[in-house]
Amino acid sequence: MQFVLKTKYNTLFYTFTILLMIFIVLGIVTESIFLWFIPVVLAFSFYIFKDIRWLLYLFFLILPFTIEYYLPNGFGIDIPGEAVLIIITFFSFVFIAARYSSLDFGYFKNPITILLLIHLVWILFTTLFANNSIISFKFFLAKLWYVIPMFFLPVLILDKNNLKPVLRNLLLISTIMVIFVLGKHSLTNFDFSTVSGAVSPFFRNHVSYASLITIIFPFWFLLLYWYKNRLTRLMIYTGMALSIAGIILSYTRAAHISLISMLFVYFIIKYRLIKHVLIVSAVSIIILFGYILSENKYLDLAPDYNKTITYDDFDDIVNATYQGTDLSTMERLYRWVSGYNMIRERPLTGFGPGNFYYSYRPYTVTSFQTYVSDNPEKSGIHSYYLMTLVDQGFPGLLIFLALVFYSLIHGEFLYHKLKDPELKTILTAVMLSLVSIYLILLINDMIESIKTGTIFFFDLALLILIGKWTKTKESEKINSKTGSKAV
Repeated sequence: MQFVLKTKYNTLFYTFTILLMIFIVLGIVTESIFLWFIPVVLAFSFYIFKDIRWLLYLFFLILPFTIEYYLPNGFGIDIPGEAVLIIITFFSFVFIAARYSSLDFGYFKNPITILLLIHLVWILFTTLFANNSIISFKFFLAKLWYVIPMFFLPVLILDKNNLKPVLRNLLLISTIMVIFVLGKHSLTNFDFSTVSGAVSPFFRNHVSYASLITIIFPFWFLLLYWYKNRLTRLMIYTGMALSIAGIILSYTRAAHISLISMLFVYFIIKYRLIKHVLIVSAVSIIILFGYILSENKYLDLAPDYNKTITYDDFDDIVNATYQGTDLSTMERLYRWVSGYNMIRERPLTGFGPGNFYYSYRPYTVTSFQTYVSDNPEKSGIHSYYLMTLVDQGFPGLLIFLALVFYSLIHGEFLYHKLKDPELKTILTAVMLSLVSIYLILLINDMIESIKTGTIFFFDLALLILIGKWTKTKESEKINSKTGSKAV
């Protein structure tokens, strides 16, 4: 057997060497050095096909240091993370086509998968009615290379043992990134006004930075479960402390609320209160919006243009939020009012995925305008739920909310079904991460951001995988008992 394997790999080595020499000669003759890289690409493709999981390890290793880059035509791409996602997407199709008969697609019947597919189909459908269908189709394609590598592929190929290197890589590199940001921020005495400069070039602003380290924070508890060595645990505690410091010093209100909420969410899940909390939250939001929109009461919230300013101190921002003079809060309100006017015009199909920025100005109300309403960053509506409503209509929002609600209800159901303490710890971390994302989405539209969107779809994949691993473990126990009786 060893001789066969040795002969097999010797043959591959000699074949690769001969191909390399041929393409080197061709490159010299044709004066095209690009030909030299063809054998390397072939070898790279062979290795990926052999074990595609290492691409996932690579992605989570480079995710925190991925940078937004804008091409001359205005099209933006996240380098190198998004490039790796596109590569994984391509090889996912190759991998699935080659190993179709050996893969288990049964877990795709899970309602989470079905709702996600409906979500994608509706996005594609609303593209047909978009103000700019090209923008919407690009939006759809970008969504695919988030969903395929981070949801569909992991569900097919990841084992429980593969999760450890994925999360270890992510948390290790994120800690290095936090140290870099804190070090840079310390040069200005952690001043609030300089935090966005401290997180560049790896993040657009302090919100995206805080969002990433908040939504992955629960996975530190998994490392504590896996690693018992004193020195390793000391390093984990150090990483957790640095992450908390990073979240606090990011001066991001949504991240602070999400971090604090984790303690309450744990007990909500433990005491089976998810459904009650979701019902109370939904009813409260409906009543609130019903009251504000009745008889145009929202017009009473219009700010004083001259008093609505930005602040250099975080405490001032918190106070200004309540007083209605904080610039970022009032700018959100400015865009939310335009969103309300937009959805009244197109309630069924919306304006098309990704079209808010290019469509909202005619629907704004001047009395809500602020100093930054010219929107130089080309940012969105600052609420993913409202953005989904404006871009995809009421059906689009209801589909996404169904995905949100079911993921939480299903997660709580799994929590009380699981007996394995390790799987229960994994599930708890996933649920805390998901709730953090859902809370952040209330006042930010971050799912289309690579550093939030990919974690979101990976969390959903883990919900399905936990159920899959549970069934595998149960079947192994049954087989072991049957085997022992037979003996």
